Amino acid sequence: MASPELSRARDLLSHLVSEPEATMEDYRRLYDEVLANFELPADAETEEVDAGGVPAVWVSAPGVSHEQAVVLVHGGGWCMGNAKGYREFGYRVSKAADARVLVVDYRLAPENPFPAPLDDTVAAYRYAREQPGVRRVAFVGDSAGGGLVVSALVKLRDDGDTAPSAAVVCSPLVDLAGEGASLTERAHLDPLPAAALVGAMGGAYLAGAEPKATPLASPLYADLSGLPPLRVLVGTDEGLHDDAVRLVEKVQAAGGEAELEIGEDMVHIWPVFSFMPEAQESTNRFGEFLRKRFAAA
Repeated sequence: MASPELSRARDLLSHLVSEPEATMEDYRRLYDEVLANFELPADAETEEVDAGGVPAVWVSAPGVSHEQAVVLVHGGGWCMGNAKGYREFGYRVSKAADARVLVVDYRLAPENPFPAPLDDTVAAYRYAREQPGVRRVAFVGDSAGGGLVVSALVKLRDDGDTAPSAAVVCSPLVDLAGEGASLTERAHLDPLPAAALVGAMGGAYLAGAEPKATPLASPLYADLSGLPPLRVLVGTDEGLHDDAVRLVEKVQAAGGEAELEIGEDMVHIWPVFSFMPEAQESTNRFGEFLRKRFAAA
């Protein structure tokens, strides 16, 4: 039987698709209503900045190192979400990783389709890298934000940038062709109709481009060699389960370091749900992963 906290998380995910005739503005409102459940602690330090032309918010827990930064890329199917709604998650990442966190307010599709969200993610990384005293930078992203992180790793490698120390992606959406078997095989477990959302919001992001021919938008089809160490989290009860598994397998096959955490009975982006004990535990684990990679950099 699901815990009350897990049931609440499932209800919040169901809330996202609770209006059958929802417009994009409706989806954005519904997502904001979900994110309003995560309250920023009173001791959080925040600062709104222009991160290389991209709005962003620095979020820090008290006493964290200013020599390392994490660029946090929010989920929402490339079409929803904002930095304000992810400040609480940023605070927990800051505390777990001993780093300042830059939460990116990238441009949203369909008004700003690919490559705009990716360009903003890369610009924010370069901004964080250039800040005085910053020596190490990593990425964290969830859902579509996780897909943007993987795409950014590929672009930064191809552009010859200094590589991030590591990256963590939670429930990453990396296959816009929608070929993961779990989209149908686990649909009965998932409170989100993942296949439909991949098609609709992925289509809005692609704006007519073919996913397999556009690997920077659909990074499962990119060359994934030479990337920084990667930690991937996914729940058993997700339509996107196979995106995560195939991502790890492909990175490992290309000679890279990738580790997979599968949350038993966990739902999409469960680390974001601050009221769940499993969320804090998983954040602590990937925070330790980032600390080790920072120390090795």
